[in-house]
Amino acid sequence: MGLLIIAAYIDLISGQVAEGTFTPGTHFAYLTNQTSYSNIVVLIAGGILAWTKAADTVLYATVRANFTAYAVVVAVVYNGLLREPDHFDFHNEVTHVAIPVYLLADWIIRARRPRIGWNTVWIGASYPLVWALVTLIRAQFVDWYPYFFLNPHEGLEWSGVTIYIAVITLVFVAVISALVGLNRLHQRSVEV
Repeated sequence: MGLLIIAAYIDLISGQVAEGTFTPGTHFAYLTNQTSYSNIVVLIAGGILAWTKAADTVLYATVRANFTAYAVVVAVVYNGLLREPDHFDFHNEVTHVAIPVYLLADWIIRARRPRIGWNTVWIGASYPLVWALVTLIRAQFVDWYPYFFLNPHEGLEWSGVTIYIAVITLVFVAVISALVGLNRLHQRSVEV
């Protein structure tokens, strides 16, 4: 699956370079791209761990839970708020549909993970919050927002941006909490 993400980005970037539309400063600013590139590392590391260890480490399970949550939330936000009718290309389907579905299904089905702590929720929620803060600060200098719901100049005002960030943060917290709860439920059933 990590290689599938690589293929999706090769397809996307090579097309944009050929068209002269690739802009690294904006490309790497999207939360989708940041989490997808990270998922390449997470998935390939998971494959290596599977060959070398009988079970995941607590650190890897914690990271995997959070990046599974990021992929799921990115998929929900993209498909619910951002998808346009003509955005059914290879890259979008891989990063916004296939990978989130795979990661979530894998988390639900594969129970052979160590128990992770509830602190996973706060660790996980911190990244999107820091990303949003950095994005808002950066936008003051470059006058560009990766998503409409972060742009206070497009009718939302700062109160609307704050509400969107709060709601999306709550969604991150809920999804990560569900993944931690499922992990602990799996562990309880293994212990019984």
